[in-house]
Amino acid sequence: MTETHAGFTPTGACWICGGTRMTPVTRAIFEFSLYAEQDPELARYTGATVDLVRCRTCGFGQPAALPSLPDYFGRMYDQRWSEEWMETEFTDGTKDLIFREVVAQLSERVPQRKRTLLDLGAHVGRLIQVAAEAGWRAEGVELNPRTSEYAARATGLPVHRADLRDLIAEGRRYAAVTLIDVLEHIAEPVDALQGIRAVLEPGGWIAVKVPHGPHQWMKERIRGRVVRGYRPTVADNLVHVSHFTAGSLRMALERAGFVDVSITTAAPVLPPPGEGAARAGQVALRRGMTAAARLIPGGTRTPLAMNLQAYARAFV
Repeated sequence: MTETHAGFTPTGACWICGGTRMTPVTRAIFEFSLYAEQDPELARYTGATVDLVRCRTCGFGQPAALPSLPDYFGRMYDQRWSEEWMETEFTDGTKDLIFREVVAQLSERVPQRKRTLLDLGAHVGRLIQVAAEAGWRAEGVELNPRTSEYAARATGLPVHRADLRDLIAEGRRYAAVTLIDVLEHIAEPVDALQGIRAVLEPGGWIAVKVPHGPHQWMKERIRGRVVRGYRPTVADNLVHVSHFTAGSLRMALERAGFVDVSITTAAPVLPPPGEGAARAGQVALRRGMTAAARLIPGGTRTPLAMNLQAYARAFV
């Protein structure tokens, strides 16, 4: 008899506004066959499904239920990356435009003498490297043992494999905290943002980049119609559990105790290095879409805004 998985726990009301009118958007599928030996309990979820639902009040999207397996997300993200893959992630520059813009924007908000930065979800350390090159005293938090070790080695900067609560208990405080492509991976994001506020100095700044949930799903639907055999997805394995609109991202930050919230279209991820006109065309297209979305009034509500960038200050 095949063993069953640990089941699901309903998420209930909207994580952002508490609304209860939730509309199904799509269905996420679990595929963990590669974990059969590494984590058999996780692998048993293969073939299970869960609905992604959207709040009719604020537009935020979340799963209708979460796996009941203890430490589900920690186990899912226990990926054993190769040294070559991590080296490519650090050197290919695909997110450098994002990182440099975030650091520049924070530098306009934080006086030079106070420039301490903590990058949550530091991955291989590229953002803290960019920040350090710009004169910031930068540190990272990364729970994956392979990427955290690589980040520390590649940058020579502190990279903590610690819970945020541990840093707070140690009395660590920073003038800026960055979450770049991180908050969409976290359930109950308002609670997470409240915890992050506790590690900021009074009046400190947070920078958050997330995908624009409805626009990403629109892109996936179009791709599914154009590419034969492609199944649109924005949440398989619940890799993304929080799906923001500009309005729900603003609400999340304000409910967590942040003020002076500004939200714009995020800088794009660029194609990997390569020669030829194809890459140049992709770079021009992505930069052009971002520039247009920033110029148009209400641009974050247009399909040009595939990702959102927010800055906010911790209320004193």
